[in-house]
Amino acid sequence: MRVRIASESGRPDGRNEDWGGASGGVAVVLDGLTEGPATGCRHGTPWYVRQLGDRLLRLGADREAPLTEVLAGAISEVAGLHASTCDLAHPGSPCSTVTIVRDRSDATVDYLVLSDSSVVLDVADGEPVVVTDRSVENFHPDMQAGAARRAVGLTDLIDAQQKIRNRPDGYWVAQVDPRAADHATTGTLPGVRGAALLSDGVSLLVTTFHAVTWPSLLAIGYAQGPAELIRRTRELEDTDPRCERWPRYKHRDDATAAIVKLAPPDPDR
Repeated sequence: MRVRIASESGRPDGRNEDWGGASGGVAVVLDGLTEGPATGCRHGTPWYVRQLGDRLLRLGADREAPLTEVLAGAISEVAGLHASTCDLAHPGSPCSTVTIVRDRSDATVDYLVLSDSSVVLDVADGEPVVVTDRSVENFHPDMQAGAARRAVGLTDLIDAQQKIRNRPDGYWVAQVDPRAADHATTGTLPGVRGAALLSDGVSLLVTTFHAVTWPSLLAIGYAQGPAELIRRTRELEDTDPRCERWPRYKHRDDATAAIVKLAPPDPDR
């Protein structure tokens, strides 16, 4: 399994709330959710995604551990790191989407997706399999549309979404409750040639800008690398700095992509 990763902040100050990493046949991309004015945490979202990502790689290296258990364990470990210094009950405590791809050998992978980042699986037969969870879009759709058009403040939307995060009648992200892992989309898929793990700051090339298709996104990633996907994203974002042609929350979002290539199956096995 060969992995190339690129990650770039969308902010002028360079603060990046995304994270990407790979080790031991496991690739991870995290998209930390935009913070509100108060978080109850002295560390911040960039710290949270670094800590969570490191633990996902370590725990995920155990091929016998289901990815839901890997995620639950990582969430619990990170919560333990700052339970004595931060208010983990605060609704604005740092949190993140999660994508994981794990190589099981012979062109078979395990995958996990929690919330609205994406895993795009390049299968030998047929169109790419795209896995994402957009359940957050079911809540406060009018506010989401208003924030994208700048008619509603982003802070107001964040406040409304915080009230329904990690609740039975809401949507789930990695934060402090390990039970969030039970709400992830998971699976094992054979016949996989490669994959892309994308924060929504890159997947919008397909979903918002409609500049490429999923097959062409994979082709660009394989041939030119994940940095090229981010470059194309920035190019389009900068043609619409006021977010009028393509309504969205920010001119530039943090953007992270991991491009995975798997060895072909061994015909003698």
